[in-house]
Amino acid sequence: MPTPNLSSLVHELRERIAATSSTPPNTNTNTAAENDSALEIRFRAVLPNLLHAYVVPSSSASEREVIAVLKLISHTARNFPGVFYHGKGSAILPVIGRVLPFFAEPAFRARYGVILDTLGSLLFLLRTGARDAYCQFFIDAMLAVEDILYVASISVENTSVPESGRIMLKCFCKSFSGIFDDPDCISGLPASSKPDDGAGVLINVTGKERWLTFATWMVKLLSKCVTEGTLYVEGLISLANVSAACSLLCFGDAGLHMACFDFARIVASVIDHDIVPHENMIRSIAAILSEDKEGPFLFRNMVYDSSLGSCLNILHSSCSDAIVEITAAGLINVFPQSMQRTKSQELKVALCCSYSRIARTCPPHIWRPESLIHMLCCPEPFSSLIDCFHVALSILGPDRVGGRMENNDGVRLSVSGDITVQNSSVGKKRHSQNVDTIQTKRRKVDDDVMASDPSVPAECKLPSIVNSKREEEYADCMHKSLVSFLELLKPPTKPDSLRPDVALAALSMLCIAFCRFPTTYLSICIFQQMHAWIPWLCEQAEREGSVALDISNYLEGIHTMLLVQSPFLMEDKPFEFKVDCADLMHILLKLPWTHPQMVVGPHHPWKTRCLSIQVVSKLGSILKTEHALELLDLGLNDEAEEVRIETIISMPVIVWCYGLGLLAEMFKRLDLLGKEEHIKVKKIIPFTLGFLSCFYGYCSIVDGLPPGECKLFIDINNEKHGKTTDYLQGFWCSKCDRSIVHNHKVHLKIMQPPDFQSARVGLNSHFPHLQSLFFKLLYDESSEEVQVACVRIIRRILLHGSDDILIKTRSEWIKCVEFLLLNKKKALREAFCTQISSFLENPVISCLFLNGDSSNKTNEQKFLGLMKHALSAAEDPQIFETLLECVSQIMIAVDIHSQLFLSCLILLVDQLDHPYVTVRMSASRLIHKSCYFHLKGGFELILSKVVHIRNELFDYITMRFTSHPKMVRELAEAVFGVETEELVEKMIPIVLPKLVVSQQDKDQAVRTLFELAKCLNTDMVPLIVNWLPKVLAFALHQADKQELLSTLQFYHDQIGSDNQEIFAAALPALLDELVCFLDGGDSVEINQRLSRVPDMIKEIARVLTGGEDLPGFLRNHFVGLLNGIDRKMLHAEDLSLQKQALRRIKMLIEMMGSQLGTYVPKLMVLLMHAIGKESLQNEGLSVLHFFIEQLANKSPTSTKHVISQVFAALIPFLERYKENPSTHLNKVVNILEELVLKNRTILKQHIHEFPLLPSIPELMEVNKAIQEARGSMTLKDQLRDVVDGLNHENLNVSSLITALLRGCAEESRTAVGQRLKLVCADCLGALGAVDPAKVKGISSQRFKIECSDDDLIFELIHKHLARAFRAAPDTIVQDSAALAIQELLKIAGCEASLDGTASLSQTLKDKSAKSSSGMDTRGQRLWDRFSNYVKEIIAPCLTSRFQLPNVADSASVGPNLPAFYVIQKMDILLDKETYCTCNWISCKYI
Repeated sequence: MPTPNLSSLVHELRERIAATSSTPPNTNTNTAAENDSALEIRFRAVLPNLLHAYVVPSSSASEREVIAVLKLISHTARNFPGVFYHGKGSAILPVIGRVLPFFAEPAFRARYGVILDTLGSLLFLLRTGARDAYCQFFIDAMLAVEDILYVASISVENTSVPESGRIMLKCFCKSFSGIFDDPDCISGLPASSKPDDGAGVLINVTGKERWLTFATWMVKLLSKCVTEGTLYVEGLISLANVSAACSLLCFGDAGLHMACFDFARIVASVIDHDIVPHENMIRSIAAILSEDKEGPFLFRNMVYDSSLGSCLNILHSSCSDAIVEITAAGLINVFPQSMQRTKSQELKVALCCSYSRIARTCPPHIWRPESLIHMLCCPEPFSSLIDCFHVALSILGPDRVGGRMENNDGVRLSVSGDITVQNSSVGKKRHSQNVDTIQTKRRKVDDDVMASDPSVPAECKLPSIVNSKREEEYADCMHKSLVSFLELLKPPTKPDSLRPDVALAALSMLCIAFCRFPTTYLSICIFQQMHAWIPWLCEQAEREGSVALDISNYLEGIHTMLLVQSPFLMEDKPFEFKVDCADLMHILLKLPWTHPQMVVGPHHPWKTRCLSIQVVSKLGSILKTEHALELLDLGLNDEAEEVRIETIISMPVIVWCYGLGLLAEMFKRLDLLGKEEHIKVKKIIPFTLGFLSCFYGYCSIVDGLPPGECKLFIDINNEKHGKTTDYLQGFWCSKCDRSIVHNHKVHLKIMQPPDFQSARVGLNSHFPHLQSLFFKLLYDESSEEVQVACVRIIRRILLHGSDDILIKTRSEWIKCVEFLLLNKKKALREAFCTQISSFLENPVISCLFLNGDSSNKTNEQKFLGLMKHALSAAEDPQIFETLLECVSQIMIAVDIHSQLFLSCLILLVDQLDHPYVTVRMSASRLIHKSCYFHLKGGFELILSKVVHIRNELFDYITMRFTSHPKMVRELAEAVFGVETEELVEKMIPIVLPKLVVSQQDKDQAVRTLFELAKCLNTDMVPLIVNWLPKVLAFALHQADKQELLSTLQFYHDQIGSDNQEIFAAALPALLDELVCFLDGGDSVEINQRLSRVPDMIKEIARVLTGGEDLPGFLRNHFVGLLNGIDRKMLHAEDLSLQKQALRRIKMLIEMMGSQLGTYVPKLMVLLMHAIGKESLQNEGLSVLHFFIEQLANKSPTSTKHVISQVFAALIPFLERYKENPSTHLNKVVNILEELVLKNRTILKQHIHEFPLLPSIPELMEVNKAIQEARGSMTLKDQLRDVVDGLNHENLNVSSLITALLRGCAEESRTAVGQRLKLVCADCLGALGAVDPAKVKGISSQRFKIECSDDDLIFELIHKHLARAFRAAPDTIVQDSAALAIQELLKIAGCEASLDGTASLSQTLKDKSAKSSSGMDTRGQRLWDRFSNYVKEIIAPCLTSRFQLPNVADSASVGPNLPAFYVIQKMDILLDKETYCTCNWISCKYI
């Protein structure tokens, strides 16, 4: 192709690439795609010519032209993948085949990086377009490396290769198989790279220079594939592949070595460390490090050592303990010399980490702890060596190495006087050892090391003798070595002293190491030695820096001592200086500024100044205030941004350590902070402003703010306290950090309020300036990071402002909220989400919205108005999402019962029909998140617990049911997790009564009712008729009676019934709704509703009967109401509902008046259940007392039927009183006094049956009355009780008496038989009055009765069912008996008219029913046979409506049907001529 056409094409390609990277996407997608496609076709046409003309592997090829084409190919692959058919193997692999041989061309050595980048771009495209081809290429590349290893081994063994001989490596055979037959193949291979037999690529690797460079860059190519295509190549690499690549270490130069190191490191960290030959690699590394400078590895430099160190760190940390033990000796041997010679920080870190792991794994004679002391004298000490010391001290025992201080009294640190450390055996006896002994021990250690080294021949090894005393011996040896070494670290006083820089560095590192163990003797000695250097350093400064020193490590040691703050050291003060010593410390800390030529070292000069500021901030009273402020100003004005950052963040620490008196000084320097221009420095300013605000709030108690508290929690074992930001992570403010819980075990200090009043006055004028600086930084658009930092401290600024300040700046704060809610920067909005709840706290919200407008909205509603305005103004879906997140955070911050919680919930629900799906998903997710934060059951549990939220939410949904159907559907599916129809079914009981009753917009209400009915596949009229009881109950609850009339008129218009028919159709479900409602609000609202229930029922009675006789009207409904209370409330899981049940039972008792005696059995069962539950005993006893009082007033004769049951229920309380005093004793005593004392005339004959109660002072009068009633019990009296027991109404009792009598009649004359008779007799004598509920176990007997039908019915009811009904232990048995009585009375023809007190409505129903006069006469005769007491018990069964369910349809019970009961087994044969068999077992509640 002519050159001008190629040039124009390349020029057009470059312009297109530049345009796509600098301009937004073309809005006309079709046009852009057509242009790209045309360009791809043109370039694809010229690409083969480019490759054939320029990309030909040869030493004579033009480097400039080859590299230009390769760069063009690389750009094309990245920006126009369509040229290569978007990653098709036949289009990419031929190009790769042309490029790969260049790695074996030494002439292109300087451009191998460009070649690798080109291959990387092509392989990326291949990986995305043809995964299988990419995997095959990777496998072939690993095989090629194995072949290169073979070539390298041959080349080394046969050093004399003929000049004419060529070594051609054929590789990538499977990758190139068949690709040249594809029509999309862009180019073929050059002749020099194309094998004669089969597919593949030929590489000329003749000579070491060729195969060495090819091996190096092939390993690098493998590393690139593993790094960028981890998921594709994982599982393709084996231990053999990695071993082959790593084996090239034996033949390579520095480049190949580093490639192997990087490959092993990448595979171990990215793929699987188990497929790396750890042992061989670690041994090879140790061998390389063991060579002297004159050895074969002359190419070692800092870059090489860094690569080696990174590899060693990964391999040694991931290998097994067994490999650590095997390779330990080799690494320990090279540890000291390598630490001293290398300049690489990575290698030093790796060696120290390896040493630490070896120390944790192997015995001390392997890792030679004493070698650490010698390494302290390195010219350039390294901080990781401190970690090695920590590990060694922890293993050997810090108390043993350092010497425990048994007597802590009298320890003082001083810079004057001699330091004596020779007598170092404090609190423990140590054996003296001379130099010869130590040398002998060292030789023995060396022998042990050799014995543990597997590289030493077996015949040269000595037996290893390691006993339990070895660690103790090493600890003692290390202690003595440290004591001797510490003598050398004194300030230089003699010419032969250790060099000052070496001694100071070694002492500083020891100080940092021993600060973790501050209670040892050596720690004190080291600290004293640190102090002793202060005068010497100051003296050198006065001599104008005659000695250059690195004092950064020294200052770090001082700082570490201050961080420890151990109570052991002088009451939290590790320094105790005289005045002149404090002045010396001031001079020392100024050295980094005043004598920079004296302060040298490998670190940046600013690091030493930062350490000086850190020390200043924590010295406290040791340093004079004016000196501290001087150094603070030096730091604030320093030219290095790092120093200014450290100084600014240290300002709160200075206030903390020097006292709140310096807070005003910090405020005075805010002007200087406001002038800061550097972004990194400005980013830290808000952090400091927040802490200063907390201190200000702590000083502002006089301004009316509640007292606060500031604490600092420090974990002395945490190694991250070297940075002040980490140090302040333990700061805690009682107002700002209430949700943060710190570990009180590491609690260090509690700041107390200052005693000075003047400081507070000065601070009031400074705090507004702090706020203005805060707003200035917040609105500074130059740095998003600074703005985010400001947002994160809003809570600290806001909560500590006084009322006056908040009122003055309220417009600024409201502007701030509006600014952040709609800010385009996502990071700012997300940060504000965590702070928005601060605006809801008092007095903040009351000050910000003080008299803001004339509306009647609450402050919370005004604040929520800002949220609503932001939602209406937002357009970006991402802004919508963060706004909703803010709403969620408000829900989390407030109480679930508050109106604000409900308003926020509705705001989230409103977004469920948002046009953006991400917003809808966020809204539903945040609803669940906010609710789950309060209750673990989440959204639906809150709706069930907080009824007003459920009601308001359902009302809101109903109002939008017709206008926002998508919102309703999304709410049902995404929030409730149900279909819309199921959600409507949940809503209907709540919203339908309001729609019918409160018809503010009648037409809209009717339309909504039609839509709800349509959703449920029904019509409106059946819908409102089915829920008539709820609608009427809701209408009756309304204060405005006009709403009841309008409701009745609405139903009349729809169904044509009058008021009496409407109420009659709703009974008895209407009464159940009025009494057993569960949709109440708080206790006050519930009590108000219950107080109106009697009047509502009177209203119903007037409509149906024309009168207001509550007892008579409720007579036929009382049992049903009690059953409803029992089922819905008394047996509910919610304890509050159970207590409400008792209050409603009390209300019904009060309403029944003279009819109360009829329902004694039913009431007693419920009250005994309540008394039996510990959680209900208090309320149960109160209602029981009220019931007995009412019974005594309204139906005195009925009290005799409850006295025995009450006594039996209360005696357990009294019996447990002495062991476990009960708070219910007074209530129990009041009940007993009511029965025994106030009703003794009526109950005298029953009282005498009871035994005396436990001797409790409060029961003295009751016991006296019982004793008087009992008198002396004769045998005749006892036999009379036995006879009464045989005729007892409870079958359990009569059976028990019968069994005891049989026992007394035992005829056996054996000792056992005689003893049985006595025991039975004693039981009969002690039995007295028996509580039926206390006697368990019914003996089921078959009996035969030959009688008429009516006689059988009478016998069953009178002797069995009535007794079972009265003495039932629970409601299940009682209702079962009632069902049986009801059915038997129907068989006998007994109707409601037999009960003289039947209600009018029931009588009307009976009159409308056809019945024969014969049946009436028969029923009347049977009814007259019952005693008055039995009539009273069974009278409710004449009008009860218990039902036996259809077994096939038992699951279809509607919500308005009464309870169902089933007789488990009742076989009754009614036949005059035959015997009737009755086997009554029990009744079971459904």
